[in-house]
Amino acid sequence: MSEGFSIGVLAARAGVTPGTLRTWENRFGFPAGERSASGHRRFTDADVDLVRRVLEVRDGGLPLQVAIDTVVRDREVAGERSVFAAASVAAPGVRPLRLGRRPLIAASHAVEDECLARGDRAVVLGAFQLGHRYAGSRHRWEEVGRTAAWAAVVADFDEDLPADLTASPVRCQLPEDSPLRREWAVVCLGDSYAAVVAAWEVPSTGTEPAYEAVISTHRAVVVASARVLTGVVRDAGGEVPARATRLVDAVGPAPATTSVDADRTWLRALAELGSVR
Repeated sequence: MSEGFSIGVLAARAGVTPGTLRTWENRFGFPAGERSASGHRRFTDADVDLVRRVLEVRDGGLPLQVAIDTVVRDREVAGERSVFAAASVAAPGVRPLRLGRRPLIAASHAVEDECLARGDRAVVLGAFQLGHRYAGSRHRWEEVGRTAAWAAVVADFDEDLPADLTASPVRCQLPEDSPLRREWAVVCLGDSYAAVVAAWEVPSTGTEPAYEAVISTHRAVVVASARVLTGVVRDAGGEVPARATRLVDAVGPAPATTSVDADRTWLRALAELGSVR
């Protein structure tokens, strides 16, 4: 199969008609395939997976064009699995902050608490590096998962608290080579509110860990971060529900988080910092 196969074989394996795929190709340039030496377009098993994924996303309620764009984008950024990097790119000119664990905990709790207080049925995602770090916040996140539209966390889980794609929040195991094993992230993405705390642990010889962090309530930064984490969930074999997909791949202008919303979030963080001894 190294030479690929025809669009008819692709259609049969993906469960659609050749005419459907030709219409997609003419309108959207998808599936692209590769040209053989004789000039015929040839496809591979990877193209079968892409077509099936488009069907899943479309059946989740998104327009066909958006479903195709989502799947193609996910493939193109498959190698980018850093939330901090995605947030930094989406927030040009924002200088990362060097923070310790205490202010990061305060900022993370502020975002989580604002999500709970609003009852916004948001998508809430988290990266915890190690499973035992998630275990310390498990009670908070189970409450988040109970009221959110969907919640998922990623970490290097272990036998004491294993990964579980049926849990709430969904618990996804990170691959050994994942940059998220050194990252900390909390993402809240709802219809009217969005916020992200994204950080990576800086190598240090000190006793206390230090992080570089991007903290933002700009929706574009939050969406970029959410896309990385939803991609990680899919790679781990988890299912991203239609509600989450619609929020992450929303078409057209979305409501911006207001200055009042941002003020409430960061005042929560300051209040927590002031109460911690």
